[in-house]
Amino acid sequence: MTPVLDASVFIAAISPTERHHARARKLFEGHPENEAFLVPELFRVEVMAALSRRGESSDLLDLVDALVRGPRFCACPLDAALLERSVEVARVARLRAYDAVYVALALLRDAPLLTLDGEVLERSESSGLGLRLFGPPTVRRSR
Repeated sequence: MTPVLDASVFIAAISPTERHHARARKLFEGHPENEAFLVPELFRVEVMAALSRRGESSDLLDLVDALVRGPRFCACPLDAALLERSVEVARVARLRAYDAVYVALALLRDAPLLTLDGEVLERSESSGLGLRLFGPPTVRRSR
């Protein structure tokens, strides 16, 4: 099954200095290379913003941008259905806007969500949304 990939996993997977780098690589590399991850269109913006804010080089940003626009990722548009479901998720699970979009995409596509975000894990589980979540157990408890 094609999972929705949260930006937190991708950023940690490509950043050896990230605290959850090893776990993120395991989640990222555990998915077949010939099958694209589902991501919302805003994934590219979120990834580039996070790396830019850290002061990464232009060369790295260009490389990551090309990778994100490549066949490993299937960018899903923020259409009316995804927007409405995102609003519902934000209200029910009390999540931030970007996080609600990832959760809503997973729910609409009946896909698991790969995330390292402890708040997303906890609030999605406790809200009863029926989402299949995949994240390291230590991240779940670290919140």
